[in-house]
Amino acid sequence: MTFVGRDQELRCLAAEFERARAGLPRLVVVEGPAGIGKTTLVQRFLETCGTGNVLFTDGDEGEALLPYGTLTRLFGGLPAQVEAPAAAEPPDPLAVGAALLPELSERQASEPLCLVVDDVHWADAPTLRALTFCLRRLRVDRVMAVLMLREAATLPGPEGLRRLIAADTTRRLRLRGLREPEVAALAGGRVSQRAVSRLVAHTEGVPLHLRALLEEVPPEALDDLAQPLPAPRSYTMLVLAKVARCAPPVRELVGAVSVLGMSCPLHLAARVAGVAEPLQALEQAVREGVLLERSSSRGPVAAFAHPLIRAAVYRDLGPAHRSALHARAALVAEGEQARLRHRIEAVAGPSPELAAELAELGRAQVRLGAFGGAAEHLKAAAELSGDPAPLAAEAVEALLLDGRVDEAAGLTASLPDDAHPAVRGYALGHLAMVRGQVEEARAQLITAWERAGPPESGLAARAAQQLAMLCLVKAEGGQAARWAERARDSPGYRLSIDYNRFTELTGLAVSGEIDAALAATAGLPPPASATIADLDALLGRGLLRTCSDDLAGGLADLSGVVACGERSVPFRMLATAILGQVEYRSGRWDDAALHTETAASVADDADQRWLSPICHGLAALVPASRGDWPLAESHVRAAVAGADSVATLAHGCSAAAHLAAARGDHAATVAALEPLLAVEVHDIVYEPGVVQWLDLFVDALVGLGELDRAETCLVGVERLAGRRGRRSALATAARCRGGLHAARHENALADAAFTTALAHAGAGVQGGSGAHAGAGVHAGAGAGLPFDEARLRLAYGRFLRRLGRRRQAQSHLEPALGLFAKLGAAPYVGRCEQELSACGLPRAEPGASPLLRLTPQEQAVARLVATGMTNRQVARELVLSVKTIEYHLGNAYAKLGVSSRVALTTKLMH
Repeated sequence: MTFVGRDQELRCLAAEFERARAGLPRLVVVEGPAGIGKTTLVQRFLETCGTGNVLFTDGDEGEALLPYGTLTRLFGGLPAQVEAPAAAEPPDPLAVGAALLPELSERQASEPLCLVVDDVHWADAPTLRALTFCLRRLRVDRVMAVLMLREAATLPGPEGLRRLIAADTTRRLRLRGLREPEVAALAGGRVSQRAVSRLVAHTEGVPLHLRALLEEVPPEALDDLAQPLPAPRSYTMLVLAKVARCAPPVRELVGAVSVLGMSCPLHLAARVAGVAEPLQALEQAVREGVLLERSSSRGPVAAFAHPLIRAAVYRDLGPAHRSALHARAALVAEGEQARLRHRIEAVAGPSPELAAELAELGRAQVRLGAFGGAAEHLKAAAELSGDPAPLAAEAVEALLLDGRVDEAAGLTASLPDDAHPAVRGYALGHLAMVRGQVEEARAQLITAWERAGPPESGLAARAAQQLAMLCLVKAEGGQAARWAERARDSPGYRLSIDYNRFTELTGLAVSGEIDAALAATAGLPPPASATIADLDALLGRGLLRTCSDDLAGGLADLSGVVACGERSVPFRMLATAILGQVEYRSGRWDDAALHTETAASVADDADQRWLSPICHGLAALVPASRGDWPLAESHVRAAVAGADSVATLAHGCSAAAHLAAARGDHAATVAALEPLLAVEVHDIVYEPGVVQWLDLFVDALVGLGELDRAETCLVGVERLAGRRGRRSALATAARCRGGLHAARHENALADAAFTTALAHAGAGVQGGSGAHAGAGVHAGAGAGLPFDEARLRLAYGRFLRRLGRRRQAQSHLEPALGLFAKLGAAPYVGRCEQELSACGLPRAEPGASPLLRLTPQEQAVARLVATGMTNRQVARELVLSVKTIEYHLGNAYAKLGVSSRVALTTKLMH
């Protein structure tokens, strides 16, 4: 086949590949209408780029509903660590995406890898989500991914993929039609210039149409102005003319292949077509240019050369013939999903029996947490049902729980005008909830609850569940618990199984009823043996334990819940984000950064606007405290921009304040938190242990000299801390009180307050003047809140140093420095170093931790390597490629002046 033109596009592909060769992973998107030559261009590039290290797959319209159908053709199956048994539900796309990283690392070891996915618009959703997750985590890998699709703007894939395609770092090539010189070269001198001009005008330069006309129309006819040319839209007629020249058994075989997909084993097509001599039939179809022959380990494969050829054949079959072929295919197709698809296609109209079967299958998948498959079966059931709206509403719910918001919006818009108010209200309300439209969601969900009769009892339960979560994000904890209880007591509650117990328990917690809520969770099994309903309650208990200072218990519950995996996208986001929150409080900052970053990434990819600000707010805490300003700022911007409820506002303001406090900017801290003062509800905003901000506000006011205002705020903090009786809240309130007394030069009162704070924190005290004076310092042996303890010791040490009690100050500043250094909290290490230098005393261990010479990413890698992990294990832990780990580890070696893992471990230990 002659290749012409596209010189600029080939140069662009070559340049991007050279960047990938140098360790800069690249994404190239090739766009253009069907037949424009996307596949031919990329194949030409691959022939000339000098690499045989290519992974290629393509989307298949017939397999769009087959989970991981496209991915298994790319890698020859799913990664071993996520391979599910034949009868099990497909694995989670995030787990698959993480498992692909080591696969890509291995394949780029010897030469750069080119990963090509054609017809992305027909690829199955789990494949696209897994690939998106994987591609976003390539850092220094020698990988170039090439995606070919018709129109990125209308791509039905996940939101995260659309965002990745639209990123500034992505190279997009939009293919246009061939120009006259290129068409003349394609014709090879067989036609006149006038014929070339006619061809370009008629085909708009689309190569597929051009080749068809050059093959089918004689040169003299192309040059004859009196003889009209077949228009590009008549390409179908050109294909069908080829089919018509075939013998009847060949036509039957071709039709059967079109029903089975873009390609299929020849023996299956023969059984569907009823052809006794399939090899002879295939031979003629190949000779006529209708089919291609490919080989496989299971025998010959019949395939179409282009999707347009298959589409032309399939649409020409006629409804009765097409239905009969699908019915036969349902008997021989491989796999339950394929057989079910053919049964659906074989039905000529509504089929209550098949609709009921599909609906029950979808609901069973919902109960298992397999929302992606459930959505497809419920959508199909709705189309086959005599009353589609109720099943469509269930499909909307499954789509939203699977993170497919755009699809859910499209299905909601298609609900009939005469749909039951409860059905319409639930679909619109749940959609509005996910999009962060809180008031619209409340109005629609109330309608669903009030108008639901006995036939809609399932919708009533689900409406109550969503109202519970809505009340929670509006910081109405008591109301949230009551709505969750109504959902549980509703007759249709058996269909409403996602995060209802969590919502009820959290509602009690944020309204000050943590002890009662904890009592309700007694007797729960460990996560590994928990049912789906138990996991719901364990997520709630994990948050309760975290808020009540039982960080070890919270970590055990939450890490177990996150490891279980098979739940909805919102549930997984909540679990991962809350786990990151407890890891941040307990000083496991590398883990916290990983989990909160993952939660924020998933929230963005799945367009979960109601949770995204919370996830970004939590993701900002570690980089802010470590001085990674660009990353922290990006998360703060996302958190603040999306804050449209009390819960999202609280997390957005808290994140902005943590960033400002880490920078030592008191005015910015106060400005970030001012919006919370206007919030009139107590729950979430003021409840200790939920969102940290009041201590930052008091400290900033003291720093600005607004002592009376700080006093007014602090009195409320102390009152509530005393009422709740939690050690962390009491210690924080006492620290703030010590800072306020110090600013007023009430030195004895300040000393006593700091001493009280250390006692509440469970840390020893040395150098104070109260009852605890003389006790030894045991940094980090307190309540398991190392950052809080370090900030307390820094504040107390600064106070003592300014009183001239330098040795006593040093006894607090050095432990604070050690804690900050272990956390990698560079801005706070700098403040400790400054205070210690001002003490002017000899230091037993001068200087900061060597980890502080490293970037946050290098620190995370170095810490894990020092525990004895291999590069592959570190990559799996941090969800990065092995190549990225090698890059960061090499930088760490250079900065620390070591050349081996043993030397690195020794350096960090000392």
